[in-house]
Amino acid sequence: MIVKTETYKLLTGILVCVVMMAGGCKKEKFDEVFFEDEELLISDYLEEHADQYSIFISILEITGLKSTLNAYGHYTLFAPDDEAFGTFLEENGKSSVDQFEMDYLITLVKYHLLNIEIESSYFRDGVIQDTTFSGDHLVVTFSEGGLETILVNDAMITHRDINVENGIIHRINGVLTPIVGSIVDRLLEEGTFTIFCDALEITGLDDSLDVITIKVNEEINFRSRFTIFVESDETYASGGISGVEDLVERYSDSDDPTEKSNGLYKYVAYHIIPDLLFLNDLDTFNYPTLASNLLINVSIDNDILLNQHKDEVSPEHFVMVIPEGSNRQAKNGTFHQIDKLLEPFEPAPVFMIIDLTNYQGISIGRQYSELQLEDINGIKAENTGIYFRNSILSDGETNLQTTRDRAGWSVEFALPPVIRGKYDVYFHWASYQTNTGWAQAFWDGARLGETFSFVHNKRWPGQEWKYDYNTSQYMGRLLLTETNSHTLRFVSLENGYGVFDYLALWPITE
Repeated sequence: MIVKTETYKLLTGILVCVVMMAGGCKKEKFDEVFFEDEELLISDYLEEHADQYSIFISILEITGLKSTLNAYGHYTLFAPDDEAFGTFLEENGKSSVDQFEMDYLITLVKYHLLNIEIESSYFRDGVIQDTTFSGDHLVVTFSEGGLETILVNDAMITHRDINVENGIIHRINGVLTPIVGSIVDRLLEEGTFTIFCDALEITGLDDSLDVITIKVNEEINFRSRFTIFVESDETYASGGISGVEDLVERYSDSDDPTEKSNGLYKYVAYHIIPDLLFLNDLDTFNYPTLASNLLINVSIDNDILLNQHKDEVSPEHFVMVIPEGSNRQAKNGTFHQIDKLLEPFEPAPVFMIIDLTNYQGISIGRQYSELQLEDINGIKAENTGIYFRNSILSDGETNLQTTRDRAGWSVEFALPPVIRGKYDVYFHWASYQTNTGWAQAFWDGARLGETFSFVHNKRWPGQEWKYDYNTSQYMGRLLLTETNSHTLRFVSLENGYGVFDYLALWPITE
């Protein structure tokens, strides 16, 4: 699991605007919207404009997906025109789309389609948070022309916001190539990260990063997620590293570099965050890595800086993320290029959000029994299952909720490492009248704070009491003497459900 970013965005709106909009929080008016015949569905519209989309139409017919795009829904289609497909065929050495494998064509269509309507006015620099039907992300880039020069991956939108009955079409001048291969495959394909790839192989970490889908059991499988900050061969050369042998000599301190205690293993693992974080997902946090109890600090100003700090030698140290070499996608993650060697470092405590819903293996809308949770790393439950649901408040958020409302249930979360220090801890969740009115929390097995109610209430003068709203509870102050992982357990002492969203840890500097 990993720290939560989406709720924190409410608390740090200025930073988020810098990251997501790459130019501040200025609002613009978008007067230009293209309305076509709103009785037309997506496939119908393409057929009415067959002079522009004939090749895409033939792909829909070959794959049997033509009727799918005429189904009821709220879709966004990035539709390559015939000129785009002509270039695509030439680049792939094909004379016709019939020469591609059926599975590839199906993936190709799915990669251009999202299950949500997104007008161009809602685009932001960076990754579109909603995935395509192929399960991948698309990256939006604004060039100097603003809305007139929007790139999706490497294709430009040439006709935006075509409104049809079941969604929105954006015409593009290039075919979006589906993402294939693991993050290791993609690093190797780039050809400029050979030293780091060799280090992955020597430490054995390439095996973990090569796994795309993890099958937990017959019912549960999920795509693995990694984010890598990576130095290019040129960056290594500027740091005195001409090959992986130099890395071994500098960092390895035992005979076996595959041991987690080995210095080279720690160095390489420190570059890897076990979650999917594009540049517009990053915030000012300490992020856990695959190196045991070692975290990377990210700070965001005009640039994205890693481990920014001062010491007696220099007034400022930091590693900078290079935007032009970042957001490179693979089936199981993304990687970002950095400008200096990234060495393990213990950052100072910072405000931290820990998302209690972000565990690999659980999916929105599903319920998991106590037995099924035994196969999911990070969540344990007794006398209840867990329901990963849209918020009971219908506010667009997500929560975990117990499936039983009888007293005696308990839910335990494995938490990521927290930098040693003193923190005030706040628990956030959705209050609701069916929640339990009496519960106790335990941090690493010891009581955390007093008993509390999962049902809060408030009212304004002249109005009725309100029980259903997002709320929080101060749990207590912690003194953590070591940087380490922790557990947080909730036990119900009265009938009612438990609902879980996130923890907020505020560092205390005295």
